[in-house]
Amino acid sequence: MNLDFFQQYDICAFTPEYLKGVGEVTKVVVSEGEDLMISMTMRAFRANLCKFYSIDYGSLRKKYSRIIESVNCIPLPINGNKIFLQLKVRTPEFRNDCAMGYLDLGSIAEIKEYKDRNRAQICLRCGRKLEVLCSIGTVNKHIKNARLVLEHYRNEKGCGPYPEVLEKMYSNMDKPATKADILILAREILTLKNSLKDYENGV
Repeated sequence: MNLDFFQQYDICAFTPEYLKGVGEVTKVVVSEGEDLMISMTMRAFRANLCKFYSIDYGSLRKKYSRIIESVNCIPLPINGNKIFLQLKVRTPEFRNDCAMGYLDLGSIAEIKEYKDRNRAQICLRCGRKLEVLCSIGTVNKHIKNARLVLEHYRNEKGCGPYPEVLEKMYSNMDKPATKADILILAREILTLKNSLKDYENGV
């Protein structure tokens, strides 16, 4: 695969698909233009994505599993402004069949619930819609995990908090704070305190 692909397109999501007559492919939703069908498995596409951004996927999974306290559905940050969260998009048909797709956190505009509460519809900012096989509660859990990982990633890289994270957190002020919300806020306060201390010390 030509890795320039990842520089050419702004990827909103990529999911595993089965194309009749071709086999397993990856559907890539981009911010502009039609969806793209890439003739490789989703795992191979993810490996190429990680290669382009020089990401050690194994080490990343190990590190961020400790932050979200889960070894499954680890969010994938590729830079300080973009992170993909995993959501179930299809039912596996055989052993080791890939069921999870990746969605860019910043591309999510709205989440709609179906009558079947084990399904939800993700509306993307580019206008596309994606059906996922999980409840809104599960989607929100993975979104919060992605926010935690991205916030940790940005602090680690010296980028500070991600505006999208703070905007979404503050837009839900009428709802009870979760542990994830409190942790994000506590880290933001600590970042501000450290910045003030550096300023006072003339750093």
